[in-house]
Amino acid sequence: MAQAFTTFLQAVTGNAILADSTADSLKKLWKLRKPSVLPTRLGMAFGSERKYVSCQVDPSKFKTIELLHVTDVQMFHRGCRLDRVLEYRDWVLAKPNRFMLWGGDMIDASTIFSPGRPWDNILAPDGQVMGFIEHWMPAAHRVLGYVGGNHERRGLKTFGDLGLLLATFLGIPYSGGQQFVDIHYGAWKPFTVHLWHGGGASKTDGGKMQMLTHWMKEYPGANLYLVGHLHTAMTVFKFPPKRDHQRLEIKFMKSAGAMSSSFLKTWGTYAETAGMSASDVLMARAILFPDGKWELTLR
Repeated sequence: MAQAFTTFLQAVTGNAILADSTADSLKKLWKLRKPSVLPTRLGMAFGSERKYVSCQVDPSKFKTIELLHVTDVQMFHRGCRLDRVLEYRDWVLAKPNRFMLWGGDMIDASTIFSPGRPWDNILAPDGQVMGFIEHWMPAAHRVLGYVGGNHERRGLKTFGDLGLLLATFLGIPYSGGQQFVDIHYGAWKPFTVHLWHGGGASKTDGGKMQMLTHWMKEYPGANLYLVGHLHTAMTVFKFPPKRDHQRLEIKFMKSAGAMSSSFLKTWGTYAETAGMSASDVLMARAILFPDGKWELTLR
């Protein structure tokens, strides 16, 4: 009976360690953790959260740096495209210069207070936490920052912030709200990223874009702004003025905002019943060059 359940659990979730004894599982999970790649300093401490992250990248080791936004994974919802999740994880691990910025809603975490049906989830929230950790521990050393979303906050009334628990096990810097990430790399002193899960329930493209651009306006100064939440991929570029106090002139800084979509299927999920925009998996990706140039794509 126990073996049959173990086989079923592995088939449905892809997790092997999850079915092991609690006496052994954590030791096995930590064996999957690789050392962090980049020297990192953390600031703006609020309890266990760290809202400011500063990373140092050696340009002699990396000709370029790729930053992949991973958000709205909704892992362990029955409509999560688990094959695509693992595809993106393995894509990052395939090259040493690829790193991730997590945007929240990494697990679905349905509770009695959540909209929808709890049996749309194939594991309870505690099982989702452990299952997510097993899948992502091999790539945890590539995660530069992580902000929680409304699905991590589903645990607040009964348990606490599930994102904080995920980040603690994985050993990555976490903020339940917003996070500022600096990347010092060649001429970038530094390249600045601002992370937020996103908010609201906009239906129109204009409303979704307004959520992104309003946030950019409220928090000026970053090179790249990353959100998710509305399950729609879109980008926008702004060129805010910046004073040059040495040359006594005004320069225009290239600033971009990107909203990534989701790993959740449309049909048969709350994305369908809520009338959310159908979308393929499209995650924002920034490519940094050590000469101070960069580009933004959707992958």
